[in-house]
Amino acid sequence: MQNLLVDQKRTIYIEEKRSELADLAKEVTQSRYLPKYHIYPESGLMNDPNGLAYFNGQYHVFFQWYPFAPLHGLKHWGHTTSKNLVDWTKQEVALSPVEEYEKNGCYSGNAIEFQDELYLFYTANYKTEAGKIPKQAVAIMDKKGQIKKQAEPVIEGLMEGLSGELRDPYVFERNGQFYMLLGGSEFAGEPTSSFGDRGVLLLYKSDNLLDWSYQGLIDLPFDTGYMLECPSLIQIDGKDVLLLSPMGIASESERFNNRFATIYAVGELDVTNRCFRTEYWDQMDAGFDFYAPQAFLGKNQQPLLYAWFGCGEPEYPVQENWQHGLTFPQQLTIEQGKFKRYPAAEILAVFSKPQRVNGDCIETNSRNYWLEVEAGFNFKVGSADDYWEFVYDAKTKRANLSREHLAKSIDESYGTQRSVFIQNLDKVDVFVDNSFVEVYLNQGEQVFSFRVFQEGSDTICSAYETLSGYLHNT
Repeated sequence: MQNLLVDQKRTIYIEEKRSELADLAKEVTQSRYLPKYHIYPESGLMNDPNGLAYFNGQYHVFFQWYPFAPLHGLKHWGHTTSKNLVDWTKQEVALSPVEEYEKNGCYSGNAIEFQDELYLFYTANYKTEAGKIPKQAVAIMDKKGQIKKQAEPVIEGLMEGLSGELRDPYVFERNGQFYMLLGGSEFAGEPTSSFGDRGVLLLYKSDNLLDWSYQGLIDLPFDTGYMLECPSLIQIDGKDVLLLSPMGIASESERFNNRFATIYAVGELDVTNRCFRTEYWDQMDAGFDFYAPQAFLGKNQQPLLYAWFGCGEPEYPVQENWQHGLTFPQQLTIEQGKFKRYPAAEILAVFSKPQRVNGDCIETNSRNYWLEVEAGFNFKVGSADDYWEFVYDAKTKRANLSREHLAKSIDESYGTQRSVFIQNLDKVDVFVDNSFVEVYLNQGEQVFSFRVFQEGSDTICSAYETLSGYLHNT
């Protein structure tokens, strides 16, 4: 059985595998838990969003993907395109690990447009008996959609004092120069594992996107765990927003309770002095299923984000030949000193005109809806014996979300409840896309992202005061 599992994880997509993949995809279409508006894998396992871009008149979403089983196997890059962030067209597999230098997988990275081409940066996973040898690679996509890998990695080799776990390049332009952020792990003493003792953020510089020089480590004034993954950077109203996915941050009462954490920091990235001057920072999501966010600029240069709708290897109660997905595309803003994210306008437009609702219980008649709650911030969603629950305590200013009463329990080793502090709760937006749920407080001041495996339409019942707001179906 163990050898079979290893073989399952090692399959590489080549042309001869096309029919096999089509058969797997056909099987997945029968799942009762598929979303309508979240991007999900046609088969196998999806994780980190990669290479996000608006290029040549359409959106491009690349993603980590193992096509052949719902396992963290040999990673490829999947690829899908859209003109409106709603209707997506599957493209050919973008990257398969067929080169020697990427023999253990094409891992995460980002995209940047240069001279009418899209440069796709990624980590070429390369393992030896002595450990990983870090390699960062690039493939270039032209306007016809043809993708060509460079013959060799653009950065490779171990660095003194750092582990071989160097990955997830994020490339950006500033003041006429290209820079790359790279996540890593630093040893405090003699190595005792493949990871180091402190997560670090590396900075590189280039004039042409192909020749890179190491600048040093970026000073970060907050806990970085033992490993930093998936760095991302975007400017919003003149502020730098740095997104990081640290592994190993200590759990707190209301933060960092998942396998791995995700944080944002608002301030200024000083590339000359290699430091991030932080005004404020916090965890990104209060839910159970959120990791590896990546920011990019949309069609109208608006700051957008996708994240992996998952975290590590959660124990889901449903075993099918597809796993995970991506969050809604979210527009990023800073309002009154608060970093906020909310579904992009294109997503909001797919829901029907609002129907005013008021009462103790609301029948959705759907598993794809948007409920705007303006009063009654204590409610249950589902059925009498299968529901999740949201409760806001106006005295303590705590919002609590519980999956304790779901009929199909989910990953209870990491708890069934999550809570956040929010000073004044004015509105709760509940977006249910079958098994994918996103709950936004005060239009994105806090967000809960999580999966449920419920069946049938939802009934939403208030526990105390009358529930009122607007219901949109699709």
